[in-house]
Parts: sequence; C-alpha cells; structure tokens
Amino acid sequence: MSRQQLDFLFLNVGHFLDHLFMLVFATVAALKLTNEWGMSYAELIPYATPGFIAFGLCALPAGWIADKWSREGMMTVFFFGIGVASLLTAMASTPMEIGAGLFLIGVFGAIYHPVGLAMVVQGRTRTGIPLAINGIFGNMGVASAALLTGFMIDSSSWESAFVIPGLMSIAIGAAYVVYLIS
Repeated sequence: MSRQQLDFLFLNVGHFLDHLFMLVFATVAALKLTNEWGMSYAELIPYATPGFIAFGLCALPAGWIADKWSREGMMTVFFFGIGVASLLTAMASTPMEIGAGLFLIGVFGAIYHPVGLAMVVQGRTRTGIPLAINGIFGNMGVASAALLTGFMIDSSSWESAFVIPGLMSIAIGAAYVVYLIS
C-alpha cells in the first residue's frame, strides 16, 4: 500500500469514527439509560445537545488551528481526543456527567470535517471520487452506530459502547503517529 493510500485510509477511518461517536448516545439512552437512570428518552436527549452544538461550532477554530499549525497534528488530536472523551463519557454516573462527556466528544469530533476533508482533497486535481469514498465511510459510521452500540450493550454494558470505540480511536491515533514519523 502506498503512502498516499495509507493516508487516505486513516482519513476514511477517521470519518467513520467521527460519525459513529456522535450517535452512540442515542442508542445508549434508548436501550439502557431510560431504565438505569429512571428518565424518559425525551428527558435524556437534551444532554446530547451541547455535544452537537460543539460539533458544529468548534469546526471553525479546528480549521483555523489546522491552517496555522498542522493538519496532521490536528488529526492526531482528533483520534486521541475523541477516544479519551469517549472513555470519560463511559465513566458518567449522572446526566450532567454524560452531557459533559458528550460535549467533549463534540469538541473533538468537530476537528474532522474542516481538517480531514481538506486533507482528502489536498494535492488532488480530481476530488469527486476521493470525497465520495470518504463520504461513504462517514455514512457507514452513521449507519452502523445503532447496530454496533446495540451489539456492545447486549454483549457487555452501555459503558462498553463508549469504551471499545474510544480505545480503538486511541489505538488508531497511535498507529497514525507511527505512520507520520516513519
């Protein structure tokens, strides 16, 4: 696999994870927290709102930092940051704590689109197919979020639905760092 193909693979996996992380909570809330915390789904969902707001608003500073500092550096921050934020979310025992964790997931998730998409098209004259492939990976994150989260909940616990992807993102971030320095 060429260096360009490996770089593209990391960016595609990042897009998958970005959308996966943003939707884990909806399934966790529906399948587990309504019973465990004795709250309705309608009462739980507002705790996700700050994370979605951060996902949108923090894209601006993320793009600015990437342009001023380093796109590769920001992608590294993305993989590690969203992974750690997911692990912290798994430790939540109250709605406010899970809301804070989801906010952090949104902050780090905001990095991907202005940084990862810029990297997908960087140096290319034909951008349609690379963007389409990258979009498929993002959409597969959306499409599989409920399925994967439900599987992890059934196999273990609601916390595992945050821990397993969090650890995977950190591992991918470590692999990305090795790739960058090699």
